[in-house]
Amino acid sequence: MLRRHRGEERGREKVRNRQERGRKKHSRKQDKDRLLHSRRGVSSCVYAGLIFATLIAMIVISCVTKGNAPAWIGGLALVTFFGSWTGIITGFRGFKERDKNYITCKVGVVCNMLLLAGFAGIFIRGLI
Repeated sequence: MLRRHRGEERGREKVRNRQERGRKKHSRKQDKDRLLHSRRGVSSCVYAGLIFATLIAMIVISCVTKGNAPAWIGGLALVTFFGSWTGIITGFRGFKERDKNYITCKVGVVCNMLLLAGFAGIFIRGLI
């Protein structure tokens, strides 16, 4: 009986080991399925964030000075206008990276397009 009991224990341990190995394989498989974000997509999102912060800062400065903002604010607006173009181009180039998660590319392109449209609206309204 004693030997039989040990044999059952060994059998249970083998089953547990198989189950644990199966779980480990399963978790490894899930790790492989996770895709990294596209580097250029992340850069595009960072560009959008920086440009948005700059836009807010320029609006605040313009409101504080009651429309008499210094000339360098206009120059900064022009630089950020072209920066949003850079963000759009970077986002589209991020789609060319293989085996990546493209959600950051999509978000970056959309945000930069909205910022570009906002800058264009501000410039056109300023000209009229």
